[in-house]
Amino acid sequence: MKNIVVTVIVGFITGLIISGILFDIIKYVGKSFNRVYVAWNISKAEKFYSNERFSDTVSLYNKIISKIDTSNKLLLAKIKNNLALAMIEKTKKELADNNCSQEDFSTQIKLVSQILDEAYNLAIESKNKKLISELEQNKKSIINVDK
Repeated sequence: MKNIVVTVIVGFITGLIISGILFDIIKYVGKSFNRVYVAWNISKAEKFYSNERFSDTVSLYNKIISKIDTSNKLLLAKIKNNLALAMIEKTKKELADNNCSQEDFSTQIKLVSQILDEAYNLAIESKNKKLISELEQNKKSIINVDK
């Protein structure tokens, strides 16, 4: 009778230990997969941008922003900056192709400005001087975007 009780208690404790370890492993694998997913899609978005596939770039950046850990302010700031730049190029291309009105263009520029402000605030929180400087320049250049 004692052996059964001891076996049950030891089994229960072992199960708790294994469950905790398995949970940690699953959690770690999940985070690792998410990091790889984000990194792969950032690389893909950068290739789209360099190939002037601005719609695809914007779509992909919008998709991955929600996958980035909110505590990673520097990465979020960089992605929002890149998103804003891609949005500007996309909108300029649409305007040139007559697929966008001047009013739509102005609306997009306002949205881009908001995204750059968000990125700027994140960059300040992360204390990255280089990115802060880049964002200040990008914010100034928004005013001078050819219409």
